[in-house]
Amino acid sequence: MKKALFAAVVLMALPMSAQAFKADKRLPVADIGNATFEVVARGGTGPKAYWCAAAQYARSIGATSGERIFLAKGPGPSSTLPGRTAVQFTTNPDVAGVTPLEPQSGLSVTATGDNLSVVEAQQYCYQGLRRS
Repeated sequence: MKKALFAAVVLMALPMSAQAFKADKRLPVADIGNATFEVVARGGTGPKAYWCAAAQYARSIGATSGERIFLAKGPGPSSTLPGRTAVQFTTNPDVAGVTPLEPQSGLSVTATGDNLSVVEAQQYCYQGLRRS
């Protein structure tokens, strides 16, 4: 009984946003305010996984295929899961205070303002999967 109560208290103490969404690649995604959300890394998370998770989250909040996702902040300390690394994105650069860049030719999570359409970012969710 005490263990169950303790577990319930711990879950309630976590920020609600940290529990809100998990992308297919099991990366937690959380709204952190100012039209910004973060994708929290797991070991070895690379740009494709970050952009994939950002696209899945954007879809979950109603973004359409043609809407753009903007990199708001490169890898740094997570706002929702202490001790973890996260990358921040936005679908509204004006509200988030991000200056959009012209889309880059390479894929990274370091150029603030870089952006992809939701459908472009979502394509990274399917790369590396084998067909049976």
